[in-house]
Amino acid sequence: MNEFKFELKPFTTKQEVGHKGTVGPFGEVTVAYMRKKWSDTTESKIELHLHGEQMPEATYRSLGTNQPTLKDPYLLLDGTPVELNFNKRAFRNKARALKLTYQERSFEYTVTGVGKGGILCRPGVKINIARTKNPTGKGISSFGTVTGEPDAIDLALAIVFEEVDTFDLTSSGAAAAALNKIYNLPRANDGNCAD
Repeated sequence: MNEFKFELKPFTTKQEVGHKGTVGPFGEVTVAYMRKKWSDTTESKIELHLHGEQMPEATYRSLGTNQPTLKDPYLLLDGTPVELNFNKRAFRNKARALKLTYQERSFEYTVTGVGKGGILCRPGVKINIARTKNPTGKGISSFGTVTGEPDAIDLALAIVFEEVDTFDLTSSGAAAAALNKIYNLPRANDGNCAD
């Protein structure tokens, strides 16, 4: 069983926001999406791209205001769709895990907490990525620990979600969704009343 570690450092340009770094034997990897103006709070499609020396090209599209989310997600890996599903009714992080299927391979992505990173697993492979303060004090870095015999597909899938807002996969996300449903229930007296 192999194990290696890597760090993805945050970067921001006038056009993009993302993380990049060297991922063990797979070389340089960049995952980023186009910046929106902070004043633009409209929900629109946001596209995220992952590319690297020895990585498959990944494109993730979803609805979001400033960053990709799990709303209406669509993921392509080297032009092939990846099926994404999670149990929106579950309350624990593990039960809300994102299930991914790519070319007859199944994966599970579980968040470790709000803004703390996640774990991608398949039989024989585990990729744990934790988000912590960058040692240089510039932003939040992603520190990965890889065990097993991973390939570029495993790493690409784990790294893509470092730039996706995965709040909906947490128990806090479940509670927020439940409260949102309660507060947005149609009211009996919302119709027109005839006097």
